[in-house]
Amino acid sequence: MAQSSKQQAPVDAEQMGCLGLVIRLTWLAAGNIALVILALLIGQRGVFSGLDVAFWLVAVGLIAARHFDITRLNGQTKDGEPATLKHWRRYVVRLLLVSTVIWGAAHALSIYPR
Repeated sequence: MAQSSKQQAPVDAEQMGCLGLVIRLTWLAAGNIALVILALLIGQRGVFSGLDVAFWLVAVGLIAARHFDITRLNGQTKDGEPATLKHWRRYVVRLLLVSTVIWGAAHALSIYPR
């Protein structure tokens, strides 16, 4: 008898495909590194600029990438479990909270003279 459609076998790297791997690496690591680098640059510059726009575009891009991963690529959690939209909503809340704190800290720290 065939497996029910609700049960998913774990997806290994070969089944994931190139796009799935790139998307997962983006939301797990590369996008977060980009946010930190942008926050450091914002802190050095100290004024509102295109860096702020880039920071928030990266954050929104990470949200979109995670949604695409879950809805189109059978996304998984970082622990290899099948991800759901509940995971996505939790990711969105955490990402926006952490991004807001980092962005605010970058601007707050930039007002102190060096």
